Amino acid sequence: MRVVKLMFLLMVIVLLGGCSGVRVNQDYDPVTDFSKYRNFAWKTETQPKTGDIRVDNTLLDIRIRRAIDMTLANMGYRKVIHGSHDFKVSYAYGIRTQLESSSMSVGTGFGIGGGRSFGGIGVGLPVGGATQDEALLIIDFTDPQKDKLLWRGTGTHRINLRLTPEENTAVVNTLVEKVLAQFPGSRKM
Repeated sequence: MRVVKLMFLLMVIVLLGGCSGVRVNQDYDPVTDFSKYRNFAWKTETQPKTGDIRVDNTLLDIRIRRAIDMTLANMGYRKVIHGSHDFKVSYAYGIRTQLESSSMSVGTGFGIGGGRSFGGIGVGLPVGGATQDEALLIIDFTDPQKDKLLWRGTGTHRINLRLTPEENTAVVNTLVEKVLAQFPGSRKM
């Protein structure tokens, strides 16, 4: 039994190491005083449908919402279901397929031989290419009264659609943590 647990732990560590390719970004108005924000609520109860069956998945919605709730709680924010809150949280998640190929290269050559000069130009073009699925997670914090965007965090990473539920949860948790770590009002306790 210990061997199985050790193998599972090793797989999660390797999987999380693969998440180091997460790229994050944020946008907000620098004059906003984020220190006054303490409580949040979800903008909607469930995620709106996108038309992409890879994304329109209630299990994925639950994972992302749990990860956001847990990460914000660890940062010192309190989720409010009924009552007053300082900001609303929403997210958007999408998957796009990217074509990967090497870039075009150009080279020149010159040679002398047999009393004649020779020259040439070579152009290398990619032949075919691989595709890679990339996920984009956008987390928005909005003002509850004005419905004005306060902060937007984004994260992208390559995905593997053939993961176990435990691996999917670990990947989502890491992605959410990295996106929310950028929030300027971070109140880590």
